[in-house]
Amino acid sequence: MIIELQFQEIYYAKYNIMRFKALVHVRLRGSVSDAAGNAVMKNTHMVAPNLKPHLLRIGKAIDFWFDADTEEIAREEMDLLSDRMLSNTVIEDWEYKLEETEETGIGDISNDNAGTSKHHLFDQ
Repeated sequence: MIIELQFQEIYYAKYNIMRFKALVHVRLRGSVSDAAGNAVMKNTHMVAPNLKPHLLRIGKAIDFWFDADTEEIAREEMDLLSDRMLSNTVIEDWEYKLEETEETGIGDISNDNAGTSKHHLFDQ
């Protein structure tokens, strides 16, 4: 593993490749009915009885780690990917936050199935 990481560092330095992390948010447009969001909102009182919901919309959050030669190329390609694959532009809008990183994404992802949630409902 250490040798592999050293090789990657040398490779990225030699070929001037940049590593990025994008967090893409995809949301239904306001004019589109959100049946799933409405169903969840109507049942929030079962878990959080003191909250009085006004609106709840469900969307997608996509974490994406990748390499690109430049930030300009990364943004151009992310625009295409977000528009053509990650969203349905007829009913959804998208936006993303792009940052240069040294992370690979491997081992940096947490999910409740792995027992990494900070919520007591997932305590074992």
